Parts: sequence; structure tokens; C-alpha cells
Amino acid sequence: MNIKKILISLFVLCFAIVCFIGCTHTTTKSAHGKVAVITKGSDSDFWSDLKSGAVSAATEYNLELTVEGPDNESDCEAQNKLIRNAVSRKVDVIVLSAIDYNNTAPAVQEAVDSGIKVIMIDSNVNVKNTQSFIGTNNIQAGKKAGEAVEKLCKDKEKIYIGVVSSGENTENNNERQQGFADYIGTLENAEIVKTVYVSSDQDNATAEAKRLLTENPEINAVIGFNEWATLGVGMAISELDLADNVCGVGFDSNVKCVGMLETGEIDTLIVQNPFAIGYLAVSNAATLMSGKSIEPSIETSVYVVDRSNMFNKDVQKVLFSFE
Repeated sequence: MNIKKILISLFVLCFAIVCFIGCTHTTTKSAHGKVAVITKGSDSDFWSDLKSGAVSAATEYNLELTVEGPDNESDCEAQNKLIRNAVSRKVDVIVLSAIDYNNTAPAVQEAVDSGIKVIMIDSNVNVKNTQSFIGTNNIQAGKKAGEAVEKLCKDKEKIYIGVVSSGENTENNNERQQGFADYIGTLENAEIVKTVYVSSDQDNATAEAKRLLTENPEINAVIGFNEWATLGVGMAISELDLADNVCGVGFDSNVKCVGMLETGEIDTLIVQNPFAIGYLAVSNAATLMSGKSIEPSIETSVYVVDRSNMFNKDVQKVLFSFE
């Protein structure tokens, strides 16, 4: 091989490396349209799996894609800045999971008024003229959590329930709590003792869950309504050595939570399908950009996972991240 061929080969190799590094934030550059996916957070297995689904669809439809989220799932101001930045970049479609049902609304309305189409995912916003909501039926997911508590505590004379949630103004958590409370209200021997709200980090969630259980020793069932809350519930049950006395129910499939399901600190997980949510959101964005309409509401599957079915092939597919 002569020197000219060597230099050409090195140039091609360097170019490939640069392109690969540049794709960690934006997956593709294309004339087919620009999509901005803006999540509630960026540091959880749920958002990682959702991003994988979004990237898969963007690759399939040859779209330019960005996926961003605040460091903390309670930072509404940071999320609003991301929305307004997407508007300034003149993206074609914004895909959004809203941190705050009301306080996120003005930024979303600005996007809609500017002509950008908005698809809501996971958690909705108080804006009427978005294109679609794609995600879990959270009322029904909350009901499934209630059914799980009833099943786990069927031998208990009285069911005393502690609730660990996050984002008091976040629509999906509120709907889950509503569905759960409505179902628990049909049980004569069950009551919700106390609800605490935690931030999106494991230490705070664990501390608040431990305080809940310590200050209310009658609690024999505790539920976490999102990934962080569930981590807190499982860690609190473990650190207080209450696995034999307290039933733990949670949401989502963080790898630590799955481990605690196997070892007994968590008894049931209500598992969503974030990969499907991300994929469907971006594929429907492509449909909008082609001039076609999409369904105003698209529900994704929810799975009730416990130690009896966690090793089933179909369940394993939703428990572990897509790569």
C-alpha cells in the first residue's frame, strides 16, 4: 500500500470516529425533519430505555433527533428552557414528558403557537391543542397497583398503606395515585395512612421512605409510584429489615428494583414499556411531518411482575434495557 492510500484510509477512519462521537447527542442529520425529545429527567433507566426507542425510530425514519432532559425531575424551569430552545431551533416536532401539568403549559403553548407540533408522552400538560398523548393509562396502572396490594395482603386483617410519590404537580403520578386510591377505597379493610413526596434521587427517596415506616409502624404495605420512589421503598425495607413484615409495590424496572424483587424487598413491580413510548412518539412525529394525522391517544402496555413470573421470556424483555 502506498502512502497516498494510507493517508486516505486514516482520513476515513478519523471521519468515522468523529461522526460516532458526534452522535451521542444528535442521532442523525437529515432533510426529513427535526424532532426534539424532552424528558422529565436524564438519570434513570426509564429515560434511558425511552431514548433507545426514540433513537431506533429516528434511525428508521431518517430524522434528526435530540434527546434532552433536566438533571432533576422537579426542575420545571430547566425543562421550560429546553422547550424554548427547541422552538428557537425551529424543530418540526417536540416530544415532551411534562414535569408540571400547569407550570410547563406556557412554554408548550408558545411552541404550539409558533407552529411546532407537540406530542405528549408519559405525563401530560394543561394545553388542549397538542397532537397526541402516548404512554401508560396511569389510572389503570394505579388500579393494578391497588390490586397487587390486595393480593399481597390477603391474609392481613387490616391493610395499612404508606405511599411514596414524587412531583405533586406531575400529571402521571397524580393519576396513578388516583387510580390506586379509588381501588383501595373499595376495600373495607384497607386505608392509606400517609403519603410522602420525594425528589428524584435515591438518598432522599430512601430517607423519606424510612421516615414514613419508622413514624408509622402500623404500615404493612408501602408503594412507590415512580422509579425513584420505588428505589426508596426497596432500600428502606432493606435497611429497616422489614421484608417479612411489609409488602413492597413499585413502578418501573430499574435494575436495582428488579434485584430487590428477586431478593424480597420488593414484592410486585408495575412495569411500563418506555422503549415503546419513545419509539411510537418519534415514529408518529414522522407521520405528522408527512402531512398525515395521528391518533389523539395511544396507550402502551403495562405488566404486573412478581417473583412468580419475573423469569418468563416475555417479562424479561420488558424488565431489561434495549440496546
